[in-house]
Amino acid sequence: MRIALKGFQEHAVEEMIKELSNAKREVREGSLQSVVLSSPTGSGKTVITAALMETILEGTDEIPAERDAIFLWFSDQPELNEQSRKKIVSCSDRFRENDITIVGPDFDQETFDGGKLYFINTQKLGRDKLLTTKGDKRNYTIWETIQNSSKQYKDKFYLIIDEAHRGMNRTSRDESFSRTIVQKLILGDPEVGVQPIGMIIGISATPERFLRLLQGTQQHQQSRRIPRIIEIDPEEARTSGLLKDKIVLFHPTENHPSDWTLLSAATRQLFMVREEWNQYTRLQNIEEINPAMVIQVEDRSDTSISKTNLELVVKTIEDEIGPIRDGEIAHCFEEDIDIPVGSRRIRKIEPSRIQDEKEIKFILFKMSLTTGWDCPRAEVMMSFRKAQDHTLIAQLIGRMVRTPLARRIEGQELLNSVSLYLPHYDSQGLKSVVEHLKNDPDIVPPTDVETGNSQVILNRKKDSEFIFKALDELPHYRVENSRKVSNVRRLMKLSRLLTSFHQIDSEALDSTKKLIVRTIFNEKEKLRISDVDFERKVNEADEIIVNPITVEQGIWRELVGDPIKIKLTDTNISELFNRCGKRLGEGLHMEYWSNYYDKTNPNRPKLELFITLERKEVFERLEEVCKNRLNELFDKHRITIRSLPSSEQEKYNTIRELSRIPEAIEFIAPSQILIYGDITTSDYELYDNHLYTNEDGKFPTNLNGWEKLTIETEVQREDFVGWLRNYDRKTWSFSIPYEDSGKIKPMYPDFLVVRELGDNYIVDILEPHREDLDDNWKKASGLAKFAQKHWNSFGRIELIRKRGKQLKRLNLNDDIVRSRVIGVTSNDHLDTFFDALSI
Repeated sequence: MRIALKGFQEHAVEEMIKELSNAKREVREGSLQSVVLSSPTGSGKTVITAALMETILEGTDEIPAERDAIFLWFSDQPELNEQSRKKIVSCSDRFRENDITIVGPDFDQETFDGGKLYFINTQKLGRDKLLTTKGDKRNYTIWETIQNSSKQYKDKFYLIIDEAHRGMNRTSRDESFSRTIVQKLILGDPEVGVQPIGMIIGISATPERFLRLLQGTQQHQQSRRIPRIIEIDPEEARTSGLLKDKIVLFHPTENHPSDWTLLSAATRQLFMVREEWNQYTRLQNIEEINPAMVIQVEDRSDTSISKTNLELVVKTIEDEIGPIRDGEIAHCFEEDIDIPVGSRRIRKIEPSRIQDEKEIKFILFKMSLTTGWDCPRAEVMMSFRKAQDHTLIAQLIGRMVRTPLARRIEGQELLNSVSLYLPHYDSQGLKSVVEHLKNDPDIVPPTDVETGNSQVILNRKKDSEFIFKALDELPHYRVENSRKVSNVRRLMKLSRLLTSFHQIDSEALDSTKKLIVRTIFNEKEKLRISDVDFERKVNEADEIIVNPITVEQGIWRELVGDPIKIKLTDTNISELFNRCGKRLGEGLHMEYWSNYYDKTNPNRPKLELFITLERKEVFERLEEVCKNRLNELFDKHRITIRSLPSSEQEKYNTIRELSRIPEAIEFIAPSQILIYGDITTSDYELYDNHLYTNEDGKFPTNLNGWEKLTIETEVQREDFVGWLRNYDRKTWSFSIPYEDSGKIKPMYPDFLVVRELGDNYIVDILEPHREDLDDNWKKASGLAKFAQKHWNSFGRIELIRKRGKQLKRLNLNDDIVRSRVIGVTSNDHLDTFFDALSI
């Protein structure tokens, strides 16, 4: 692939390959199989499927390479096929333009060509279409081509049914027609001469929808197939950074009663977001994002193209920001003409072009922009439509939550959200929109929804640069539910960053390759001495026994199944060699082969590598060596890495996060904090000395009794400088790992307190600790383990409890206290330490 897959995407491909391995065996024996990818909106289903097809063609430990495999991609709209084709060409390094065919009316072949991808849609399979009838110059109907290919290629003929876009802006008649056509492929249809396709890959936002598509197959013995379902956790898609963290809804109140008032507010929001993006891209030295606003207007009236006053729309925007140039506004109406509005003409643009035409700031449209609409730079939306259109609202916003850089923006809450203004929605209408946004995975990705009317933006305290410098050097952990990788792959990623991307260490990449290759060679030499059969396997055997094993995330794993014998032909040796490449990654198998190439016997180093990598102890040794090298490089270049822009530092943090065992990264304090709540109510109090404040220099929050007493006590200290409330589960939150039932989870200490120490600042971790939660002792142990590793980076690290009007503290920087808390086994056990050791 041309792009790096997210961890959950790689995992989905691996799981689908495992299911395909079993399903293919069943198809070869005459049964019907289906593998279903449940891929939530925004999770990259096309990228995942492209990676799956590449893997099938190239082979893995589970399935041998199928260079003649055929893929027939089926959807219900030609525009969607074209959209998927473009995406595959851009992300795949295996499928070139000539490897992909959009099946048109002139297509006429007995079978599809092996190693190719074909796109077709339901409209082309109707009875009145040229593809389905013989005559003139047509020798084969498309049904015959499908049947012949399925019969000849069997389990190597893959029908991919793309259901991910169904139900969006389509009539029930369209839906019924598409369903009928697809059922012909699933169940077979003697009338058109097609038998059920043996191997089907289904893609859908929910497995239930694809199961409905398969409905009826279980009633027919000859067409019975049991779907094998691989589900992507929607939370994984969100935490990957592909999607915005929040959808923020703004709606009318007594203070903001009109749609024009909200349009003005939306325009101001857009330009605040543009300023934030411009500042971020300048600091990071990356291409500008050019955020845009989409404005949904009403349908046409008898006398005008829209019931919404378009001239007033333009005037309201210009009253906020000044004159709009003609190139800065466009429309996506069904009318294929430029639209006169006042003294200007607003040009027509196709939805698929909006993302790339960066000059456009405002896009007018009527119905939901669905097919062809993919514009991550659309950051703000305003809708003039009435409350009954909540489904259309949800459909559109579901396409806007994709992140412009396909990653979360570090330390930026505002840039990780999308704003939606709904002037004609009352509380009940708003509730309907929220329900769709939260509960309809068919059209909306899994994103949190907040009410923007109660949004409060808190900025960094003025003249506090040195305080934040102290915060930004703190070690903490990001415990993401993400796919982990081997130390071998992590080391190669780190070395490539240091050498090729940032020119920090010109020798890192070459020396890493040499280290890995030399380690494998040394392990091979050990095997030659310890394994009496090693030389025979390499030089004399005409076949080899291959054990069912694989390596995932650097972990050796035995697969279900028996060892198989493989004839040692040139083709099979190359296949085994390619498996080594899959296990190691990063082209390291070729590095090994080129280093130990034997021109008299080119296959020897390939076989030696495969036999060596069949041993568990080799991978364990390799992981250990690479782990040590990772630590050396991180330690050596820590200061230089820290001097990079934050977006580049994140690339190194990601390598840390890919470790199976959590590794510390440096904290990045946010540029702003967003809170949601009516701060004028009694639920909130205003505090001084916080590191983030409103325009009045105050910090609004609601602290409970022991939290409030903790801060009031700290403020009285002579060396006190300021404090930070550490919110739970915000993307920027300071977090540490703890273990719960064998899983690593994050905990978020309540406060970071900054104090003066001579000419420097020092930071304390204060955790006012509840007594009544089941996992208290586990979090306490986790904090103590954190203190054991990082005590010298902080002033105090304390667990705090309130006893009457007093605070009792466990000082985790005390060796005795820390060792006791690390070994705690229950809440009662922890209670005894507070009684005996607290100060």
